[in-house]
Amino acid sequence: MTNRQTVNSQSKGPSMVAPLALMMIVFVFGGIVGIASFQLRKDLRERVLQRYADIWGPISRFQVARGMDDELLSTLNLEDTIVYSLMEGQDIDGALGVQVFDSQGRYLAGVPAGIDEADLDLQESGQLRSHEPWGRLTEGNSSDRQQSELELFVPIFSDAGEDFGVVVRYLMEGDLALEEFGAIDEKLIKQASSAFLGGTLLVSGVFLWSFWKLRQARKEVELRVRRLASANAELAMVAKTSAIGAVASHLIHGLRNPLAGIREHVASEGKGLESDDWHDARLATKRMQSMINEVVDVLRNEEVDELETLTGREIGAYLERKYSERAAGNGLDFGLSIRGEVGLSARDGNIAKLIVSNLIENALDATLDGGEIEVRIEAAEESFDFTVLDTGSGFSENARKNLFNPVTTAKTSGAGIGLAISQQLARHIGADLELVRSSSSGTVLLLSVPSR
Repeated sequence: MTNRQTVNSQSKGPSMVAPLALMMIVFVFGGIVGIASFQLRKDLRERVLQRYADIWGPISRFQVARGMDDELLSTLNLEDTIVYSLMEGQDIDGALGVQVFDSQGRYLAGVPAGIDEADLDLQESGQLRSHEPWGRLTEGNSSDRQQSELELFVPIFSDAGEDFGVVVRYLMEGDLALEEFGAIDEKLIKQASSAFLGGTLLVSGVFLWSFWKLRQARKEVELRVRRLASANAELAMVAKTSAIGAVASHLIHGLRNPLAGIREHVASEGKGLESDDWHDARLATKRMQSMINEVVDVLRNEEVDELETLTGREIGAYLERKYSERAAGNGLDFGLSIRGEVGLSARDGNIAKLIVSNLIENALDATLDGGEIEVRIEAAEESFDFTVLDTGSGFSENARKNLFNPVTTAKTSGAGIGLAISQQLARHIGADLELVRSSSSGTVLLLSVPSR
């Protein structure tokens, strides 16, 4: 039930991420479109105001030039001539008033009567330095019945820039400018909406296609992962089956000789058997029972948790109990030494016991009366090493070439497959079994089990 809930939560995760990611992308895209539209709106409004100001620039200069050519106005001083010439702007349709300021922004004159006579704040405009006109719109408030006003500022200077300089402010009705602003806003809304909808559809299409491709890739990866897991399970089953086959071969190999002896005793129906023969039969039976128990332990520990361990001292005690008495009965000196802290999983430890037992069995068969057999168990840098040394006659040249292949041996009733089985068992636990030395003075075999 827990696994199913986990799978459901994992499947819901990507399905929730997609809409949220798409919403975020659309939100960001909408923000970009909105910011760009507002900036464009501001620029277009400034251009409209600048157009009005640019129109009134030539008109103002024309009025000043005409006033200076007028016989009546030319009798006045220069400043008064300019002021009275500009006052004619009041007669233009839509004009609400005209104000004239000097180049410092001080109020000079204005119409109609009662118009604001405050000085002009020129700090807010940089156009005065370039003698360029500018404008601004003050939107009215319908609740206060306040009319919208278009203010146009036109600097007028002489060609030399020294004879005179004034700034004219025309107060105009702002309705036409507001209508243009409204038309601009309407077009911008339509264009921004079209851009947003079109862009959203395009982005959504690309995103959904990309997400679909990602889902397809994810499904493909999940399928391959399942196939890989299935293949790994099959390989593990093959390896386990191979190990079981090797263990069974070890059991058959070990039971072959004791069963042959018991069969001979049974065939003779006990005739002519001495007490020593019956003793040998009992020992053979005991050995067979011990081997069966070993194999059962190995097969059971195939499924045991890796945390369950066998120490080097436990393995050494087992080998000493099993072979010290037999070695002494054969007139052999059996020795065992342990160096370092050795610890193997129950599975690896039991298989290592089978392999080392097989090596000791071979040493017992190959070593003559008065010889020595030594087992060394030690912890190396990255492995646990089991070394079996004997003072037997060693392997022949031909035997060394096919040491770990099933061959016929010179041992009485031997199957010739003991070392081949041991090699197969070693590979099952990732260990290495190798011949270190073999001569007429003895043999050394080494089993290296990796420390996990």
